[in-house]
Amino acid sequence: MDYTQINRDVVAALEGDGALSLVLKATSNIYREGTCPKCERKTVWISAEKPIVLRCDREDKCGYQERVRDRYPDLFENFSKRFPSSDEDPKATARAYLSIQRGFPTADIEDWFDQGFYRLPDSTWAETVRFYLYGGKEYYWERIIDKAHVEKAGQKAHFKKGGSSRGKHWAPPGQEIQPEDKIFIVEGIFHCIAMTLAGYNAVAAFSCSNLPRALIEKNKGQGITWCLAYDDEPGARKHVAKYYRELKDRNERAEVLQTGSRKDWDDLYREKRLNDSTLEECQWRGRVFIAQSPKRKAYALYGWKPFGKTVIAHGDRLYAARFSLEEFNKANDNDPFDWDFSWDAFNQATKVEQISNCVPEFQYTEIDRLTGERRYFFQIQKAGSKRNYLGAFSPNALSDPRAFGLALLSHTDGGSFEGGAGDLKILKARWLDGEVARVTTLPHMGFDEDSGTYIFPGFGYRQGKFLPANAHGFLQLGDTAIKTTFEDMPVCHSDQFSSSWWSDFVTVFHFNGIAALAYFTASLFARQIKEQHQAFHFLELTGEADAGKSTLLRFLWKLLGRDNYEGVDLLSTSISSYGRQLGKVSNLPVVVIESDRETNGSTGGRPGKSFDWDIFKKVYDLDGVIDSRGVKTNDNKTHDRLFRGTLVISQNATVQASAAMLSRIVHLHCTTAHKRPENRPLADRLKRESVKNLAGYLHRALTCEDAWLARFFAAFDRHRETLSADGGITQGRVIDCHAQLMAAVDALQVLLPACSGDLLRAVQAHLQERARDRQRRLNNDHPIVEQFWDTYHFINDQVMHIDDQDGERDLPIERLNHSIDPALIAINLNEYLEHCRKRGQELVPVAELKQLLPTSQRYPFENCKKVRSRRDQGSFPRCWVFRKSGGTGQ
Repeated sequence: MDYTQINRDVVAALEGDGALSLVLKATSNIYREGTCPKCERKTVWISAEKPIVLRCDREDKCGYQERVRDRYPDLFENFSKRFPSSDEDPKATARAYLSIQRGFPTADIEDWFDQGFYRLPDSTWAETVRFYLYGGKEYYWERIIDKAHVEKAGQKAHFKKGGSSRGKHWAPPGQEIQPEDKIFIVEGIFHCIAMTLAGYNAVAAFSCSNLPRALIEKNKGQGITWCLAYDDEPGARKHVAKYYRELKDRNERAEVLQTGSRKDWDDLYREKRLNDSTLEECQWRGRVFIAQSPKRKAYALYGWKPFGKTVIAHGDRLYAARFSLEEFNKANDNDPFDWDFSWDAFNQATKVEQISNCVPEFQYTEIDRLTGERRYFFQIQKAGSKRNYLGAFSPNALSDPRAFGLALLSHTDGGSFEGGAGDLKILKARWLDGEVARVTTLPHMGFDEDSGTYIFPGFGYRQGKFLPANAHGFLQLGDTAIKTTFEDMPVCHSDQFSSSWWSDFVTVFHFNGIAALAYFTASLFARQIKEQHQAFHFLELTGEADAGKSTLLRFLWKLLGRDNYEGVDLLSTSISSYGRQLGKVSNLPVVVIESDRETNGSTGGRPGKSFDWDIFKKVYDLDGVIDSRGVKTNDNKTHDRLFRGTLVISQNATVQASAAMLSRIVHLHCTTAHKRPENRPLADRLKRESVKNLAGYLHRALTCEDAWLARFFAAFDRHRETLSADGGITQGRVIDCHAQLMAAVDALQVLLPACSGDLLRAVQAHLQERARDRQRRLNNDHPIVEQFWDTYHFINDQVMHIDDQDGERDLPIERLNHSIDPALIAINLNEYLEHCRKRGQELVPVAELKQLLPTSQRYPFENCKKVRSRRDQGSFPRCWVFRKSGGTGQ
């Protein structure tokens, strides 16, 4: 069969891989000078003729290896279409899978396998590679070939129903067992094939929980060495230890082999490392594993790698072993070490003593991206305890035995260390010499722009693919590991998406709800949008009491995986904590609620604004700085905390701020007009929806990142043109902000195909009207401010008719303005309110006036201060001071 096409595809992928930047050397037909993903040096190479494994030249110091099938999995996922079977070649797909995916020379194993078909749940058929069991074709095991079919089936492989593999095995056809042979017992059939092709007798036990006892019984007493070569992972080790003791009880020869890594025997075969040297090392590793006492373990370790002094873990305790070569030679008559005959001499020459009642296993180093501080994480198993402890040790904890012992005691229930400095030195060399696993930590949750990854507690997404966190809670991105330290915001994950709520949502929340959903969705891609547009707008959600704002926000948060949450009340936090609140998330909304409460109920004096929204102007832009803080260094270095999220403001009253701030906001106002009795059951149903049922929306959005962004950017240009052509909207920032949200509404159709085009166009028309309203707001004063000035002029602007020796005339009189400067207006609010009551004018709550008057455009606000009154000589009332239009202010 010709596999040249897939080789060409792999070569094309290698040449287009910008992260590697390989260079083809024509003389050797080898790609070289590629950038190593692990050590970042230009030392990666791969054969152009047989592009199977990428390798780093620095084998001892780096050791990077990666199969092209792992780096470019899409090229190896559709064998049934690339290599379809036919009447002339019914095994074509299975043969291609075994050759390309598994790396086996199929000509040598042509009679060992067949091609089968497995019926999927949707009644379609999946191609399989099939191996017959137990000497006939009645029972078989088969592996589904294509990844898409594996996902449909929900499993990779299966046995034909009706047979039992307990105590049985699979062996390559024609394999014969002779007395004194070595037989490798492995788990999988592919492992067995690899062993056989490498020149060793092997059988497959199918799983770690099965021992081929029928084969062992058939060959008992033949001097055969049964090599237990099951997978080297925790689930298998306990079975292997049991099988070893069972074989010894049967008076059978037994050995244990462990790879010391997650690599299986077929991995080693593909890497051309399945040989006597590798197996000998695996055998020594197995001898260490099955040792029954600390000294026996020391014996196995010495036979593998001789030592004078070492530290041994056994039975969840640490022991120090000290070996005297002089005493050993004396007891062994100067003969060299021999595994079968040197135990007595070793026993006399070695002293073993306990130095700890627990075993700390170094896991990784955690590095704070901002401060550079390191913490060393250990998995600790204490003798006599079933608990697994995870300890984060400071560098000082590793400095001396006493500090290390205190660290163990602080992270476990009674852990201790009584070893000396030499023992700790041995352990540190074992843990920290060579490459150390490093985990970078982020102080926020959400999107990390450096790695292009969404990082949540326990899971993440990258380039549209879901990434589960490992047992330690971090994401492994190739040779980079990353996690968030911000874990007080739990996010539920679900990969099950359903839009069954959509119809109820539209009915209950209508246009404003759809627009808010579009904003929350766009928040997931805020960084990507800001990189293109350099800014991203804010959303304001106001409305009457009982208009459903809280219900809407809580529902939207459930779609993003957060339950029982609405937002943060900044009035209940200090100014210094604003930065913390804004810096917690990236590519997620920060919802600020109830910040329109009165904080000063007095009827005069200084302005009593509830919240100064203008502090947020700077975070509108890309990499907007929230605040700066010092870094623990000996210089003046500071860290600028950036705002990486989006801002939602939810309150009853509209935001009162400068025109610059208002132009950055898209305002949605909710009313109770849409609330009807027949909609109440729908709203109740939405409230009852669990976060587990709704959180699949987050999964769908982040797995459709590219499609959503493509739709958004294409729609943005179109909507900006529409708004620019609207004569009622003149300010560029208002146009850009509303065009962004209109584009986000368009992009909802990527995630919710049930969205009709007519509905989305209606929402966009609604947003266009909101843009006109925002422009009107920027052009004019707030209605309350307009009312204030109309009332002011009604009361203030009086005329006195005078008839004296100078003649008859009208003299203007100002009853409220205290300013002696003709360019200024100075108003005492208490006096203003008193005149309103006397003249029967509508009273506006003073708290609202204090919020709104600083935004005045008719007469710009100057300050609030005591002024010399031109009406009441010698008095200095506290006044609100404004500048008359066209005045000099001098």
